[in-house]
Parts: sequence; C-alpha cells; structure tokens
Amino acid sequence: MGLCAVSAGAKDSEAVQVRKMIEKVNQHWQVEHSPEVRAFWDNAVYHTGNMEAYFLTGNETYRTYSETWANYNQWKGAKSDNRAEWKYSYGESDEYVLFGDYQICFQTYVDLYNLAPEDRKIRRAREVMEYQMSTSQNDYWWWSDALYMVMPVMTQLYKVTHNTQYLDKLYAYLQYSDSIMFDKDENLYYRDAKYVYPKHTTANGKKDFWARGDAWVLAGLAKVLKNMPENYVHHSFFVNKFQHMAQAVAAIQQPEGYWTRSMMDPDFAPGPETSGTALFTYGFLWGINNGYLAEDTYLPVVKKAWLYLSKKAFQKDGTVGYVQPIGEKAIPGQVLDAKSTANFGVGAFLLAACEYVRYLEAPQTADRAYWCDLAYRMAAPVLRNMAKGELQKNMQLEVSPTWDGRNKKVAYMETFGRLMAGIAPWLSLPDDDTKEGEMRKELREWALKSYANAVDPQSPDYLLWRQEGQTLVDGAYVAESFLRAYDQLWMPLDETTKKRYIEEFQQLRRIDPPYTNWLLFSSTIESFLAKVEVKFDEYRVNSAIRKVEEWYTGDGWYSDGPTFAFDYYSSYVFHPMYLETLQAMKDAGIRSRIDYGKYYDRALKRAQKYSLILERFISPEGTFPVFGRSIPYRMAAMQPLALMAWYEDLPAGVTGAQVRCALTAVMKRMFADGRNFNEGGFLTIGFTGSQPDVADWYTNNGSLYMTSLAFLPLGLPAAHPFWTNAPQEWTSIRVWGEKPFPKDHQWKDEIHTWDLF
Repeated sequence: MGLCAVSAGAKDSEAVQVRKMIEKVNQHWQVEHSPEVRAFWDNAVYHTGNMEAYFLTGNETYRTYSETWANYNQWKGAKSDNRAEWKYSYGESDEYVLFGDYQICFQTYVDLYNLAPEDRKIRRAREVMEYQMSTSQNDYWWWSDALYMVMPVMTQLYKVTHNTQYLDKLYAYLQYSDSIMFDKDENLYYRDAKYVYPKHTTANGKKDFWARGDAWVLAGLAKVLKNMPENYVHHSFFVNKFQHMAQAVAAIQQPEGYWTRSMMDPDFAPGPETSGTALFTYGFLWGINNGYLAEDTYLPVVKKAWLYLSKKAFQKDGTVGYVQPIGEKAIPGQVLDAKSTANFGVGAFLLAACEYVRYLEAPQTADRAYWCDLAYRMAAPVLRNMAKGELQKNMQLEVSPTWDGRNKKVAYMETFGRLMAGIAPWLSLPDDDTKEGEMRKELREWALKSYANAVDPQSPDYLLWRQEGQTLVDGAYVAESFLRAYDQLWMPLDETTKKRYIEEFQQLRRIDPPYTNWLLFSSTIESFLAKVEVKFDEYRVNSAIRKVEEWYTGDGWYSDGPTFAFDYYSSYVFHPMYLETLQAMKDAGIRSRIDYGKYYDRALKRAQKYSLILERFISPEGTFPVFGRSIPYRMAAMQPLALMAWYEDLPAGVTGAQVRCALTAVMKRMFADGRNFNEGGFLTIGFTGSQPDVADWYTNNGSLYMTSLAFLPLGLPAAHPFWTNAPQEWTSIRVWGEKPFPKDHQWKDEIHTWDLF
C-alpha cells in the first residue's frame, strides 16, 4: 500500500506557490550556511522554522540538517556541567546554562526526540529545566524574547514527561514577566523593564513596544497552547492572554501589512520589518487554524501580512529580506533593505509560511475528506432516520446466526450509542461553509433530535433502556459521547431531555454487571452523572477503578476480569473508558479516597504504550491481526491509537502523520469493496464485508457501529498537523523496508499512589 496523500487538486493553487517559497527559502539558507554552529538563540530560532518545514513537507534533508546541528552541540545549549556556576543573566559563554537564549535549542531537540526517541536527545534539556524548577527563583524570564525561547520548551517537556511542574513553573515564571514588562492597558509587552512607560518613551513621547519583542510573545503563546492540555487549571489564562494580545497587535498593523519596529509610533523607526511581522503572522494563523481566533476577524490581517512577506520580504533567490539585525529595540535611522537577512528571520518566515499552507490546504486534505465521507456514510442513515423517529422502522436489522434470543431491540441502542461515541469529537467542531462543515452541521442537528427521541417514551425510537442487561453497555457509550462533546452535544439539550437521561442512567443501577470490563460501563455512566452534578454512585466508580488496577497485566494490556483474554477489549473498553472515568471525576472535582489525577496520569502512560503496540500491528499492506472475540467491531480495535491522536498525546516515536497514514490504509483496505453496508446503507455483520459467521452470540449489526471509534481524530481541526503534515511511513513499513525505526521495550508503571485517606 502506498502512503496517504496530503492534498488533492489545486495544482496551481496559492498553497502550491507557498510550498515553493518554503523550499526555495530553506534550500537557499542551507546551501549557504553550515549546520555546525552553536546552539544560541539566533541559530535555534531558525531550527524551529526548519523543523516545521520538515513536518509539513517531509523533506528529510531538513530533518538531517537540524539533527546535524543538535549532534554538533552534543544536544546541549550552554555546555557547563558545573551547576554552581550556572547563570541566567545575559551571557554567551558556557556558564549561562539557565539563560533562555541557550534553552530554545531544546525545542528542536524535543522535536527530534519525538520522531526517534533516544534518551540522550533530551537528557540535557530535562537536567537543565528540572534543576531550574528546583530553585526558588521565578525571575528567569526578564526579557520578552524568553517567552518564545523557553515557554514552549516547558510545554513540550510536559508532553514528554506529564510532570505538571513544567506547567506550574511556566505559569509562575510568566507571572513574574508580567509584573515587570506587561502593559495591561495595551495588552502588549515591553522588551524588558528598561522600556516601561513612562520611564522610557519614543522620541515622540509615546509608548515603545518593540515589534519583534511582542512577536516573540504572541508566537510563544501559540506554541504553548499547542501543547498545553485544555484541562490544565490555568489554560484559560493563556487563552485569554493570547486572544487579547492578538486583538491589540492586529489593531496597529500598518496598511502595507507589516508592523513597524516601534509598533505604536510608526514615525519613530519607519518602514517594514520582517521578523516581527512573520512571527505575528504565524501566531494569527495558528490561532485561526486551531479555533482560538475568529477567521472573519483575523484573516484580513493575515492576508495583508502575507502580501508583504511574499511580495516584499521574499526575494527571487530565496533570501528573506528586511530583517532587523540582532538587537533589543527600535533604532531610528537604522536602514533595512532586501539584503537585510538573518537566521532567525528565515526561521520566522518558515513558521508563518508553513502555517499558511496548513490554512490553505485544510479544505482539500485528501485523507480527511476520505475519513469524513466514510464517517458520513456510516452515520447518515442512522441519524437521518432516528431524528424523525424512524430508525426502528427502517433499519435493516441483522443478528448473529447464534443469537441468544434476547430482545432484538437492543440493536437500536447499540447502533446509536456506539456511533455517537465515535463521531462526537467530529461534531464538536464549529460550523463552517465547507462541504465537510455542511455534513457535520447536518449530522449534529440530526444527532440532537435523535438524543431527544432516544429518551422520549412517546417516540417510536425510544430506546430499550429498561429491559435487558445489555442496555448498561450502550447506555455507557451514550454517556461517553456526552463526555467527548459535552458542550456541543449535552449542553444544547432541553431540560426535559436532560432530566430524562439522568433518570435513565440512574435506573441502570438495577443491572449487576458481570465481573469483567462491564464494571467500566457503570463507572462511565456514574462519572458522567458526577460531572453534571447530580446524584452518582461513588462506590460503582471507585470499585471499578480498583478492579481495573488489579486486572492490569503490564506493558499496556488489561485482563478482562481475573482471567486474561487475548482479544481487543483493551481497545474496545479498558483504555478509553478508564481514562474517561478518571477525567470526568477530575472535572467534577470529586474528593474521595482515590487520587483521580495520579490514576489518570498512570492510565495515560499505559494507553500510550498500548497505542504504540497497535500502530506496530498495522502491516505495510494496511491490515492488522484478527484474533479474539468481537472482531466484527472492525476498526474499534484501533480506538486507543485514535484516542491518543485526538488527545495529541501519542507516544514518542509515533507521529500524528504516521498514524493518519496507517489508519487511512486500514480503512481503505477494510471498506474498499463496499460490502460493509447493506442495501439500506447500514453496516453488515463481518470484519471486511459481509461475513455473518464471524459473529458472536451477542452480535447484531448495531454492535458494529463501534467501528466509528477509530474516527476520533476527526475532532482535530482540518488544519491540524495530524491532517496537514507530510505523509510518514508507519513502523511496519520502515521495518520491512530495512529502514531505521525506534526500538520497543517494556514500559513499567512509574507512578504509584495510595488512598488519600
């Protein structure tokens, strides 16, 4: 099977032209400059842009260039090993280990580590940053540049370690920075405390905000939000700062698209400047692409900025001109021209250009279009009918040849609950006027009506809530869909419907779950009830958690009850529902004997290991091993891999692009012949196509909608790197192609916890 595609059509589109600029600029720089230079800030900023260009284009020359640089610098910044002499004031010699200008290199080292994890690549980064965090000082970031140089390092290392101290210290250090150089009235930063108004003014008596200084901050905040978990206690602080700063910056853009070096006094140092403009453009585009900034408001700003960057700053030979030299302020009379270039200016240009390509190509990404079409094909017959109360009337029902005789109406609840658990993240994205947006809006509107019908006793599609033990299972998948899109699918429901769901969920306590993964169905429902702040059963939650811990066998695998079963129930139930139970209890702020936060962190590491295994299961041909019970659930076997991609928490050595390509290959292999759907458009029993004899005694064709659980990454925006990065070979292609690939090893639990009281 070939690798997946990035985009289709638009051969002469603007995106194609921007890609050509990226190639020309980067090749021009690399031909003219050796990578064997020190790891100081100016070189390191270039590499942040170079790595972004690598991820977007897949050009291995770019990655090799950065890796050569990292090896030359021994994967260090400043090289002193004597902690007693480490400093963080300004300095360029090797004792300035704690100085942010010597820490930005860690951004690239972490990027390279995530591609091919080897401890040596981030050993120094962790040593330095963890030593720094062990000190009592909070005043490390005393100049605005540091907020680009080091803030993203903190969130990147958090993603590697899940040590929340990185986030807490980031917040504490930024509080200090704000106290000395942030202007609350303007929502802008002075370069450092020397430039604070009114102690310092421009020659015209105005506030002096240096463009590149503020651009470092806006771009740095974008990079922080890229890796900061949304449930972090101070996440909203960073979002608000980013949005308010973006508003302030946009308001003082020059008509020609650039920002002058002293942003609020264009006459003080007039004329264009590229490094600040490019970094601002990157920040705006990242915000648009990831839903933090309104496209209608900020795209005109981006368009003007890009016109300047592409028509004036970009030169025909690939030079990026009009870059202010190294400095710290706007300097009257300083002349910038087409030949005024610098490594950091090139890096800033690459960041902006890559993010612009992501914006331009998002509506036409071929893999995402395929996923959307398949998800829509799967969901539309179900939701279109159920929204009208006609699912039970029109669904072409199939049951196992060995059906156990239970009420066949369980199938409708299985169909709806499992489908919604899979597509909920996709439906949580905001509306837009693309083809995908129209599909998504239509499905969401149908889904909200279907949710109401599902619990309305007067509806023909009232589900089988009060018969059969099976309803506990699929009640949990309905609850899971609400947990996955709480604001978009639960909150819009009317109060009557919400009350009905609470009653239906609570009455499911009548069911005594088997001593298996079923305990997690109860815990998922009860933790959802805790999240909505109604009466819940703490014992059902905590006893499930304790049993799941007892059933953990190691290296990512859970036993289904006291006896290990070699099947995919670690995929279908254990990893996702255990994580979601713990997260919901955290969200609810419940204090009990169990430390939900630590349990979550441990469960997440296990899920990462298991997702790594699943990625390696996918063959070069797009197949994976078929074993154990419930194999007609199809792609649901890949749910933890999809979940980690949606969470943006894939393990090091497994990139979003390779997961996208691998899952796309499996989908195309599995659904290629069209025989997975019956004449009414509903799924048929089988693994690939119609294979009724592979059904277990409890299988009906509603059960099979669990395959939608592999579609979770559709919850990532269309411009997200998961969709827009260059195709990457997944592990088995590398292995069987005699190419380098990351080694695997046993993962042991490193987080230990005990009852809080």
